[in-house]
Amino acid sequence: MDKIEKAGMTLSNCLSPKRSDRLLVICDKNTLEIGQVFFEAADSLKFDPLLMEMPVGRHHGDEPPTLVADIMIHSDVIVAPTTYSITYTNATRAALARGARIATMPGLTMQMLEQGGLLADYEKIARNIRRFGSRFNSSKEVKVLSDDGTDITFSIERRRWVLDDNGLCHKRGSITNLPAGKVFIAPVERSANGKIVIDGAFMENMSERIELRVENGLITDITGNNMEVRSLMERGKCARTICEFGIGMNPRSNIIGNILEDQKALGTVHFGFGDNSTFGGEVRCDIHVDGMVLKPDVLIDGTQIIKGGNMVLKL
Repeated sequence: MDKIEKAGMTLSNCLSPKRSDRLLVICDKNTLEIGQVFFEAADSLKFDPLLMEMPVGRHHGDEPPTLVADIMIHSDVIVAPTTYSITYTNATRAALARGARIATMPGLTMQMLEQGGLLADYEKIARNIRRFGSRFNSSKEVKVLSDDGTDITFSIERRRWVLDDNGLCHKRGSITNLPAGKVFIAPVERSANGKIVIDGAFMENMSERIELRVENGLITDITGNNMEVRSLMERGKCARTICEFGIGMNPRSNIIGNILEDQKALGTVHFGFGDNSTFGGEVRCDIHVDGMVLKPDVLIDGTQIIKGGNMVLKL
């Protein structure tokens, strides 16, 4: 199966487009080749796709140009293999409100298109995610530890796990990140305390080890020489806010040093910093980035679900 056929399989399985759907592919100069693959796949399936190349954003959550945003709200299916994520943008919110089905793929590479988490059994992943939600949606507290030094506790009381990042984006107004396969939640603001040691990817790519001291939900100190992280955290309170905790649920995803694939890998966890207004939190700004902990121990209300990066929870 060549890459166009695999892209076509992803479109069909994950977005289930109809012939009458207005299908939009958004890319930028860094991802133009991948955008063209999805365009050709949609064309080969007898859809009438539109391919738009926009300027490379400045960071995750940066708004697309007005012209792109205008076309998004008149599209039924949107595929967005862009350098930076447009998930947490007003343009995406507006398109979802109009009923668009959206798959964002920030940082997708040709390698990831041809193997790994993108080709997972998403029906099975969706079942496991539903079972996770039925068991833990009334939970109150999460504790994360790691041999590398992570030791943080935070409240999730009255917050709901987001269970729709399962790769199946068939309903009006739904969105998924591809490769898919994670559950995530917005921790209660100001409740997180402890230390996070990022030992995997931070933002787009693999990073050196970074220690983040957290007090009352905010990063108060950074240990490590990663200037990109330090620059990010100097952007203000929002960028220093722990806004997301996620658990990878995709057994086909590999650790390749790319946050898009890595954060879906079964048994890993990631922490988000910045905006969480679209999934139950109170933080709203123009940035959202993630950092990985690769081999954590995770306890939810005292029940251990991950030990040393291995999922011990039976779903």
